[in-house]
Amino acid sequence: MAGQILLTLLLLLVVVVIVWKFIAPGEQFLPGFARLLTAPTIRRGAFSFFSGRSYAIGKLQDRDVAVRLQLKRSRYGQGYLVLAVRTSGEPMLDYDGIDARMRDDAGRQALFSIAAHDLLLSVEDGWLKALWRPQGFVIFPGRFSEEKWRQVLEAMHVVATSLDAAA
Repeated sequence: MAGQILLTLLLLLVVVVIVWKFIAPGEQFLPGFARLLTAPTIRRGAFSFFSGRSYAIGKLQDRDVAVRLQLKRSRYGQGYLVLAVRTSGEPMLDYDGIDARMRDDAGRQALFSIAAHDLLLSVEDGWLKALWRPQGFVIFPGRFSEEKWRQVLEAMHVVATSLDAAA
């Protein structure tokens, strides 16, 4: 009887460790991202572990930045990341509209850099937004890559600056 209880507890511990190995990288992603921002704040709701949703806000140079991380929490759910950089340009634009307004080389190079990271761009309500929703067999969001996400944020800043200049 005691051996059976011990075996059950051991199996439960193994399951918890395996589940934690899959969840832990997602929980560490947002704090890594927040380190790229000035005066960052991470916001998680009371039930964020269950919903998988958390936010970070801060600044990049002179612009407000907001990050939303949605971890996969259901069988058919999908994880995604939205980066938003404040712009004073157009209220609504899709990628083609953004591309049409890029008049400088720096803006065009930044657009190419963002597209190379499989991000979808749009402008909504004064925010330049980049959506990352990887497809296929990917453990989302994976390990945080400071170099990759710094490049993305800097490119978004350049695009936002170009959009402001074109407005």
